[in-house]
Amino acid sequence: MPSNPPSMFPSSRSHSTLRRVSLLAALAGLTVGGIALAGPPVPAEPTTPTAFPSQRFPATYTTYDANGVRTGTAKWHWTPTGGNCCEVYITSTSKGGLLEYGGSYPYSSADHGKTWTRVNFVTPLYNGEGAIVAGPHGDAFGISWDPYTGDHLQGVKYTAATKTWQTAEAPIKTPVFDREWITYVKGPFVVDGAKVPYVTIVRGGTVTKTIEVLSTDGLSYTTVTDPNVDVSQGSSEIPTFRIPVVKNPDADFWQPNPGTFTLPLNAGGVLLFDNSEDSLGADAARLNPTTLKWERVRLPFKPTGTVRQDSRGWLTMVTRKGNDLTLALSRDGGFSWRETPLVLPPDVSKIEGDGDFFDVKVNGKLGQAVVSSRVDDKLGRGHDLVWRVDIAKAQPTVTKLYAVGLGNAPTAIGLVAGAAADRFDFPSVALLPDGRIAASFQDATTPRNYPVPGVPSTGQFLNPGGGHNPALAILD
Repeated sequence: MPSNPPSMFPSSRSHSTLRRVSLLAALAGLTVGGIALAGPPVPAEPTTPTAFPSQRFPATYTTYDANGVRTGTAKWHWTPTGGNCCEVYITSTSKGGLLEYGGSYPYSSADHGKTWTRVNFVTPLYNGEGAIVAGPHGDAFGISWDPYTGDHLQGVKYTAATKTWQTAEAPIKTPVFDREWITYVKGPFVVDGAKVPYVTIVRGGTVTKTIEVLSTDGLSYTTVTDPNVDVSQGSSEIPTFRIPVVKNPDADFWQPNPGTFTLPLNAGGVLLFDNSEDSLGADAARLNPTTLKWERVRLPFKPTGTVRQDSRGWLTMVTRKGNDLTLALSRDGGFSWRETPLVLPPDVSKIEGDGDFFDVKVNGKLGQAVVSSRVDDKLGRGHDLVWRVDIAKAQPTVTKLYAVGLGNAPTAIGLVAGAAADRFDFPSVALLPDGRIAASFQDATTPRNYPVPGVPSTGQFLNPGGGHNPALAILD
């Protein structure tokens, strides 16, 4: 959640909030005669894409080998465009474009971050946050939440065929829908008796993140889904699910944030891995394409981290155990794996945050994966790191480790911890089709974000000596 005056946040869960959550849970996964029913569409609102006067700064940062030994430097350029006080969310498209959605509005760049376009909404926003994924055919799907202009959620969609952006209010959600994530899922799905080519699933919330919203048009989030309720009411038998190893070029670009706990499948459909919030009681749950109900499944492997499927159908899994990261690769749907450690440089030792405080993107066509995280040194200063891993063959191999930024600024995570400190809430990384890397970072050179010029935020009151927020760096 972006920071702002504390008075703008609810102090406790009200009875009306809990009643609303209960109502949403009751609406989850409505079916009639075994046929999934979707909520009604929401009228789309037009947008105004406008050239944005972004700043760009050249930089040179350290590189390391697979063992964490310094080898030289690499040239980057960075920009503060698009983020907010605490978040930068970056992804890439199949044509080499960049999509950034850390703050109130989505931004796009067709020239590796040299110039940017901002997509302005009709609804005035003050200090929001977003998430975005690339879909097939150049389309893109996003979600935006702004707590300060009415706690409202908005679906965002870009249609490449018409070169148009649209947005629509999402009226059904849990209150204070903090840190929303989005997953694109290839179909077909049968909804209201008709086939739809895809669905998008949004996860977020403060009271609970288990109640999600689903869209069958990438814009109208009026269908509620609750995986925990679905599996608790489903069959006690847990069938084995074999992940199809099939090729799909779009899979290199539709990969969501690790916080979704999802794996979009090349052949269609999606898996939700067991996690502390959903408590599935199985390795994973699969979204049934005809009922839109989540059903427990047993996998041929135990998921221990974030899993991706690339365009070849191969699986990559990144696992964190304490301050150790490993990347494992499977070519047979998870039956067998080979792994490599992601070694830290000697001057850092503590990975920030919880278990999934990293991001990973894979590209089967390139035969590469990139993993980003933020790691503290003994003085508590954060160092942003990106590992490049060769996954062209069965045995993954780290080819280079990049430091992004100068590693000279301490940060905190979240609204409470970050009230009197500079914040860096999550890492984000993108792997472009030409092998370039784009990654979020923060150091003593990145400027403070002002959501509205002249209007200070909480951090500016409580941390006047700070003044550094996340920015985006692109490898030259």
